[in-house]
Amino acid sequence: MRVPSIVVRLAAVDESAWKLFDRVAGDYDQVAPFFAEYGRAIMDVLDPPAGCRVLDLGAGRGALTAPALARGCAVTAVDAAPAMVERLSADHPAATAYVMDAEDLDLPADSFDLVVSSFVIHVLDRPAAGVAEAYRVLAPGGRFAFTGGSARTSHRGGGKPDAPAFPLGPRLDALFGEFAVHLPPNGSMGTPVDAAELLEEAGFEDLREESAQVAIEFRDHETLWRWAMSHGYRAFIEDLPDEHRAEFHRRVLALPAEDRVLHRATGIWSGRKPG
Repeated sequence: MRVPSIVVRLAAVDESAWKLFDRVAGDYDQVAPFFAEYGRAIMDVLDPPAGCRVLDLGAGRGALTAPALARGCAVTAVDAAPAMVERLSADHPAATAYVMDAEDLDLPADSFDLVVSSFVIHVLDRPAAGVAEAYRVLAPGGRFAFTGGSARTSHRGGGKPDAPAFPLGPRLDALFGEFAVHLPPNGSMGTPVDAAELLEEAGFEDLREESAQVAIEFRDHETLWRWAMSHGYRAFIEDLPDEHRAEFHRRVLALPAEDRVLHRATGIWSGRKPG
């Protein structure tokens, strides 16, 4: 068996972000396979061929890495949270894994055919720096694709899932919106980005917007709560004042008992490096 490759090359990165993901690494995507399901859906859309040199940027525990490896791709995975990289490398020894800042990659230029990043760019301190680094390490003609946090959509590929019979998502979104007013300044994690603008400013062309959808069923709302505390939602919850956090918890558990299926859709924005 190949010895997992873990190399620590961490530059200046937002400690609050990577430390939170370091803390939740043990439970991340283990309570419910939300990101793993998204990873498969995203790779189905991108459809990289066998032998494609893929960089998984902000890889977490390997939601994108796993389906890329299954397609026969050569995968390099980077994340700023050491505990995430340790688990990814143990679970996916065929990937080369590094602890690394997405905004300052210690990787050679022109070395990947596809860079893909799922729900990461919008939580970076400098999203434009992360997109610029993706551009730098791509070979001419390569494509960068990312999801999460886009403030602009063409409505061709993004938007909301067609799931009127499953209202858990809208109800959960409304609950987050209601409690957002109780956050301190700069509370929670991540801000919307204009995906198209970031890609254009970095020099990408042939911009595309596609979409991926998932449906995750939870056994009960206590499991839903445990899931919310196992990824980036935790930053929102922990930043609420104590009394509002307790009320938020109570309201999640009090959601209608029949609402157990969470439907989500995300836009997949991508651009090609000229060449």
